[in-house]
Amino acid sequence: MQFNLLHSHKMKKLSILLAFLLFGAGLRAQQTTLTEAVDFTVTDCHGQTYNLFEILDRGQAVFIDFFFYTCGQCQVISPYITGSYTQMGCNMHDVFYIEISYIDSDATCQQWANENGVEFPTVGKDGGGNEVFDLYGIQACPTLVLIMPDRSIPIKGLLDLYPFSAQDVVNAMRQNGLQPHDCSSVGMDENSSTPTLFPNPANESVTLQGENLGEVSLYNTLGQKVETFFTDESQLVIPTAKYQNGIYFIKSSNGTTQRLVIAHE
Repeated sequence: MQFNLLHSHKMKKLSILLAFLLFGAGLRAQQTTLTEAVDFTVTDCHGQTYNLFEILDRGQAVFIDFFFYTCGQCQVISPYITGSYTQMGCNMHDVFYIEISYIDSDATCQQWANENGVEFPTVGKDGGGNEVFDLYGIQACPTLVLIMPDRSIPIKGLLDLYPFSAQDVVNAMRQNGLQPHDCSSVGMDENSSTPTLFPNPANESVTLQGENLGEVSLYNTLGQKVETFFTDESQLVIPTAKYQNGIYFIKSSNGTTQRLVIAHE
């Protein structure tokens, strides 16, 4: 009887150890094999093109979520990634977020982004996602990678962020000198009142209401000026039908900048 109890106890310890080793091996598989970034150019599911080194050269780090639509673990951690994206300033400050799938079409990527509330660029196989998977030696999903402007890769996978939450991601960013920012106050003058922006998301047009609007500029997520408008009134209607779906930023001369989502029906 004593032998059976001792044997059972040893088997239980062995099972726990084996499970731990398998779990650790799984996390290690969810890592890039690179130590230094390799350049790539991709096009997201809305048709916007992004080049890695262009983003790094303007001083932003790049945080990549390697995923695919039917990946269960990807679905579990997606809210934490989007939560950290909001805390880190919505791609307008120290970090630029992008997610890449090797197998999903543009249509599937759009469905993923809509279902999971993803506002940063989503790239699928149609936009070059599978090539990036090959470049970075990605063997399992999700894999999360942080690339610094100097091309170093301090975060190579989930193991560097375990246990995983939005705050764990933000803390890891802080450890690499990247600071959180409030999305709602991107570039905002403390003495300025925020204009009203509606509807948001916009389809055919968006209306901006507020004092001292003056010169109003529309920027894409790469910080490029798309178009400039002028008004002496307290209301400006901006036609949006000609712009691609995606995230934009509206900056007025009173010092305020607001995030705009364009989503054509």
